[in-house]
Amino acid sequence: MDRDYMRMQEAPNHPFLVNERGIQATVLSAERFAGKVRIDGRGNAVFPHFDADGLCGFEVKNRGFTSFASGGAKGLWVSNTTDDDTNMVFCESAIDALSHAVLFPDGHTRYASIGGKPNPQQAELIRAAAARMPSGSAIVAAMDADKAGRELAEMVRKAVELSGRADLRFRIDEPQGFKDWNDVLRGRRGPPPASCSSEAHPA
Repeated sequence: MDRDYMRMQEAPNHPFLVNERGIQATVLSAERFAGKVRIDGRGNAVFPHFDADGLCGFEVKNRGFTSFASGGAKGLWVSNTTDDDTNMVFCESAIDALSHAVLFPDGHTRYASIGGKPNPQQAELIRAAAARMPSGSAIVAAMDADKAGRELAEMVRKAVELSGRADLRFRIDEPQGFKDWNDVLRGRRGPPPASCSSEAHPA
């Protein structure tokens, strides 16, 4: 798996993401996401997942196709970070996280994806990621607008609570009128869309 990943090239202008998913190349090539999207020999978009030990797998996406690395395990796909970040957004997929970044640009936000249905180890990775955030940060669960997405948002909430960080604020952002954030992005017309956000409060 590691060998396969290392052979892939970085893809700051991936045709599937730009042309079909509406994610501008300027976002993919931005410092926040540099090195976080690759392309394999079949032209798929590849999003690396990491756990406490390093690379543990990768999401694979293309038109009508979703997969995960054979022999890999889900960790977290995480954007690059800066010391002055004040928000962290968790999404179901890396494409949704990139879409959220396009819809609601913020230079102080880092992003993460769990890659769909979670495994038992991911709650601890979410807790650890939240615990590393600067003082007073907001943790945002921006999952799909369905029952499974709301269950995932509650998993993030519990992980934030287990961080022991009383200074962290937690909120849920849910797309209105669409299932997920990429649907919102591709269906965007006129002014930027609103999200249905619960009031922020300490975790």
